[in-house]
Amino acid sequence: MRRKPRSIRSKIILALLVPVVALIGLWTLDLSVSVADAAALRDSFHTRDNLSLPVDRMVTALQAERSASVETLAAGRDIAALSDERLATDVKITEFRKLSQLYRGSGISADIARSRIADMSTAFDALAQLRMRVNAADISGSEVVSGYAGVIGYAFTVSTAAATSSSPLVERVIRTGVGLRRAGELLHQEDALLTGVTTAARFGPGESRQLIEVVGALRFQIPTAGSTLPAPDQAAYKEMLRSPEFSALRAVEDQLLRAGTSGDPVPTTAAVWKTTFTPAIRQFYGFLSSGYDKAVAFATAERDRIIVRFVISGVLGLIAIVTSLLLSIHIGGSVVRRLTVLRTAATDLAQRLPGTVRRLRTGEQTGEQVDVDGTTLRLALGDDEIADVGSALTEVQRSAIDAAAGEAALRYDLNRVLVNIARRNQTLIDRQLEALNSGDRSTARAGQLAAQMRRHADHLVILAGSARSRRGLGPETLAGIITRVAGEVEHAERIEIGAMADAEVPEPAVTDIGHLLAELLENGTTFSPPGTPVRVSARPAPDGIVVEIEDHGLGMSASALEETNRRLTQPQDFDPGTSNRLGLFVVGRLAAERGIGVVLRPSGDRGITATVQIPAELAAPLSPAAPGSSPNRAGVTVSALVGTVTSAGRGTPRHAAEKRA
Repeated sequence: MRRKPRSIRSKIILALLVPVVALIGLWTLDLSVSVADAAALRDSFHTRDNLSLPVDRMVTALQAERSASVETLAAGRDIAALSDERLATDVKITEFRKLSQLYRGSGISADIARSRIADMSTAFDALAQLRMRVNAADISGSEVVSGYAGVIGYAFTVSTAAATSSSPLVERVIRTGVGLRRAGELLHQEDALLTGVTTAARFGPGESRQLIEVVGALRFQIPTAGSTLPAPDQAAYKEMLRSPEFSALRAVEDQLLRAGTSGDPVPTTAAVWKTTFTPAIRQFYGFLSSGYDKAVAFATAERDRIIVRFVISGVLGLIAIVTSLLLSIHIGGSVVRRLTVLRTAATDLAQRLPGTVRRLRTGEQTGEQVDVDGTTLRLALGDDEIADVGSALTEVQRSAIDAAAGEAALRYDLNRVLVNIARRNQTLIDRQLEALNSGDRSTARAGQLAAQMRRHADHLVILAGSARSRRGLGPETLAGIITRVAGEVEHAERIEIGAMADAEVPEPAVTDIGHLLAELLENGTTFSPPGTPVRVSARPAPDGIVVEIEDHGLGMSASALEETNRRLTQPQDFDPGTSNRLGLFVVGRLAAERGIGVVLRPSGDRGITATVQIPAELAAPLSPAAPGSSPNRAGVTVSALVGTVTSAGRGTPRHAAEKRA
């Protein structure tokens, strides 16, 4: 079943609501992002308390247990001496396991952190294995250092995974702190290794090489670990590395590196090493003690900024949404109301206009009788596009009425044209019947009238723009055409044929040139007094033949003559209102089609001379001896030729017989 189309009201409401809904969506998205950022920063506190700090405390305990284990193995003391350190480590591991269960980060980094927390169980299993080997005293000091370093490395992966924050600044501070603690782990590895070496007073197997590796990594990572610190903290960090404590530490390291290989005595004691190492490591971790506090301070400031943004964007966004909704309701209602007025007016127009057009077409009213202004749409719709539509409807109504009135006038004028031609043919037929019943010259007179009737029929064909029938009897001399058409014109006895140039007209142009000259001759006899002659002559010209038709009639005013010549040289579409000038329109149309020039000019005191310029391709000159040429007939009247012209078909000359086409 076909759905009913939505109304314009629903479409406008939908178009206005879409931006409002989009604005609400953007507002909601902004609020959700703010809430998510605030929640992520809030999670930073939980990450510090439930993951970062427990990991650091557990790492510190493992580092202490490692140093004690190496020292116990080097001194050959009872393993029971490690119970306190191991107990402290187990307490920190239990604390880590408990607090890590409270970790509630979000995103990919949180998933990675939870995976690293799960991996710590493997590290704790490795720690248990390591303790068993220490208890059995079947492990070297370097192996103890490496074993504990592996467990501590697992712990640092947890801190690194949990360092991600919604604030880049907070995340950078946390990651820098983790990097520094990794560098501090190298210091503790060095301490554990040298504690065993100085206690045993010699380098064990692999310990010299391990010391070289640890010191090399330490001297590379300690300076670079602080490269991401803020500028003031970075300056303080560099100053710390240049302090006397770290200078003394590097001096002892250099002394031990020069001591030799495995089994060689060491140049320092355990007391001297602890005296050198303890101030440096305290200074290092003293610098790190404020790292988490700074991260928390940054997180707090970022959280406050997000809350302020949340309040401002939330309130302003809500105001914008309410304002947009109210404006949408107001604008939409206004547009719908005006469109309703426009629809009502258009419907009324659709009901009234067909009746008005019908009355105009049927002639019950004329264009002058229709009050267009009285029936025009008068809509107070403002000055926007809707008002333009109302104005367009008004113009449509006015144009429809004007078109209907013009169509009615055109029909009236066409009726006049048809009546005019019909009445002419009726008159000619009546006169032809009279001529047929009137005596000697009845046949000649009837031929003239029949020729005029044929021309009137040709008028209609020319008006329609259709192809005319051709003679089909070959070319004809210009003198023969003039003689023939002169004999077909009413009052042919008044036409005098002057000098005739010998020229031949090709077959396709015979009918049109004859029609054109017949109309000009008929105009000359019609618009001149009965007793005056109409003279026609033809003379050669450089570009063809010039035919002149001169009458001594009423003449024309200068303006009328100018307008007529303009119509002859530039024929327009036929205007039925000028049917009384039908002949001149036909002359102009034929002249334009054939490239013939026709100009009217005053002749003597009164009268008009029509000059017809026939181009050479339509009137080729004939030599005097050429077949079909004829002598000039200056001064001959057509009345002497009428009998010859109308006797076609009974052995008449060729140019006379051809008129039947």
